[in-house]
Amino acid sequence: MGRFENHVVKGGIKLPIGFRFCPTDEELLLHYLKKKAFAQQLPASVISEFDVFQTEPWKLPGELRENRYFFSNRSNGNIKRPAGSGCWKSVGKEKQIIHSESNQVIGMKETLFFCKGSHETRTQWVMHELRLVASYPCQMPVADFAVYRIFQKNKMKTRRSHGKKPSSSSKLQRLVDVKASFFDFTVDFNHDDIGPPTPCSPCLSEGCSEISSSKLD
Repeated sequence: MGRFENHVVKGGIKLPIGFRFCPTDEELLLHYLKKKAFAQQLPASVISEFDVFQTEPWKLPGELRENRYFFSNRSNGNIKRPAGSGCWKSVGKEKQIIHSESNQVIGMKETLFFCKGSHETRTQWVMHELRLVASYPCQMPVADFAVYRIFQKNKMKTRRSHGKKPSSSSKLQRLVDVKASFFDFTVDFNHDDIGPPTPCSPCLSEGCSEISSSKLD
């Protein structure tokens, strides 16, 4: 009887079978980045340390179809940050990450898109940069160290567009068509010698044929 492996290796990291790493922003900051900054033991060795600005996102370690996480020194805080043959461009403003219990601001989150080519065409690659704020109770500077989440933008919208649900107007039109066909159907019974059939009660539907035959006798 063969032996079954009880783990998988992704990006050089051994993980349990069926394991999915889906931390919240708060969990990434408190349980991973903060512990990394203080050189404390992490809950699990699932985030590798790698310079995310060293190359293009599809060349970074890990499974391309899943979210990948990295510890890395922050690049300059400019809107555009070079990476391989392209660059990461910041979109929007940084968002505060609030502690769920104390309501204290513990970090900031910035969203960037990877752009390539001389025209800096935006791709589907997205990066979340999460960093601790200096005001959070820390005894050492951590402003230039961050944790990164890199993934491809969800393509579900494109898939849904091909098989999208009918709009309200199309539903209304379909209802009108159904009503029109119903009224057209009743016209067939406008003869002098034949009247429209009397519908059976739902609870007597099984005995309709017997009742009709008794009346004919």
